Amino acid sequence: MSRRAKVWFISLAAVAGLAAYLLTCTFLSAWVIGLGKGSPAYAEKWRARLAAIPDPDAALAAYPEVEVVRCTNGEWVMGVSYDSHRSNWGGTVVVRESTGRVRAFFGHVCGPRILTTMGLSSRMGRAPSTLAEFYADPGWVAFDSKEYSFE
Repeated sequence: MSRRAKVWFISLAAVAGLAAYLLTCTFLSAWVIGLGKGSPAYAEKWRARLAAIPDPDAALAAYPEVEVVRCTNGEWVMGVSYDSHRSNWGGTVVVRESTGRVRAFFGHVCGPRILTTMGLSSRMGRAPSTLAEFYADPGWVAFDSKEYSFE
């Protein structure tokens, strides 16, 4: 293969790779393909990570993207969210509760760090009393969050 053909082939591959990235992993994908409504792969990845972490402090030390909501009764929830507007793979919230239960929710995730921006701790200026109060926040309904069933 001539030098010119190699350069042309490498350039074509780079342009194709960049186009694929822009159309699947950025806000452009949401504009072109549609908003993300949940990713089983993202949920499974974070399910494994969160299940292996003993407490919120360890999670925050290991992963800067983790958010923690502490309830006044001592319960807590830690987790991550993937913005629907950022990628068509977005729309996912994965949490681990102080009980050890790991849950995932699919729906419209409007912006980054949704656990602390949607929760009572930010909207009412106080921490939720219990996990039940955290999950009763109207944001879960407003963004059409549905629990994903890990199989």
